[in-house]
Amino acid sequence: MSKKGIYTIVLDYKGGTYIAQVTAHSPVAALPKWASKIKGEALSEWGITRDELAKIIKSDHVIPVDGCVNVWCTSGSTHGGLALVNVIATAESPEA
Repeated sequence: MSKKGIYTIVLDYKGGTYIAQVTAHSPVAALPKWASKIKGEALSEWGITRDELAKIIKSDHVIPVDGCVNVWCTSGSTHGGLALVNVIATAESPEA
């Protein structure tokens, strides 16, 4: 099994930028872990539904960002517009 890493998740949506960190084995595994930690109040403030966010992160279309190392992105449409999610491998987890 691979070591866990710390992933920084950056959501750009409707003019806002929302940043959090999670520990996971891969960028794909980091996304649902991140989404499960988001409180309903935050989603309401951001103007995105849990279902819309789940659809974006379940797409498994996390692609490497050209010209970058350990940076991936995914995106999707919501009722409020485009949501862009960047995933950055920030560090190896000390709990690995």
